[in-house]
Amino acid sequence: MQVVYEESQALRALETLPDLLVDAIVIDHRLQGMDGVSLAKELVARISSQEQSIPAVIITGSYFTFDLLMASIRAGATELVTQDSPAAELLDAIRKSRRSMADVKLKPFSDFLDANPYEPVASVDYLLNLSRLDAEQREIIDALASAIELDQVAAQLGLSKTRVRELLESTMRTFGCATIEQLYLVVRDSRKVG
Repeated sequence: MQVVYEESQALRALETLPDLLVDAIVIDHRLQGMDGVSLAKELVARISSQEQSIPAVIITGSYFTFDLLMASIRAGATELVTQDSPAAELLDAIRKSRRSMADVKLKPFSDFLDANPYEPVASVDYLLNLSRLDAEQREIIDALASAIELDQVAAQLGLSKTRVRELLESTMRTFGCATIEQLYLVVRDSRKVG
């Protein structure tokens, strides 16, 4: 692992990071000029608009709260690690952040959301983005809303796993999402609210 860029000024990082080829970005929640969640959200939006592969985003903070976790997921972060955690936990978060789509399990995430009180936040662009999807992508969204495994999605829709991954990736780009969990939350929240 190699550190290729380090910056304490959020606005400079926002200008520089989209042009770097990196696998993971570690962002401190408390930066100069902008908090880490806002920076992550802006970076994901900029990189997504350039149709580049979005690197994994890990947010570090001095504390952990459910609200900070939800904000981090909504911003596209793959992990939230507290600064008092051992260095091994941060390294593990970086390694896990590059997991394959096939390794993502939405049912435990869905159960976690059901077990915790949170306020759904509807995406302003949800319906617009939904209208940009083709029939297969809309089927992916409907299957995703059920929090079923990708293998089950493939079987249910009669598609190959590779095709499901391709459709998920293109759908994530349409919605400007960095992770499947972020896309799931957009779909879940928008359907609950609207």
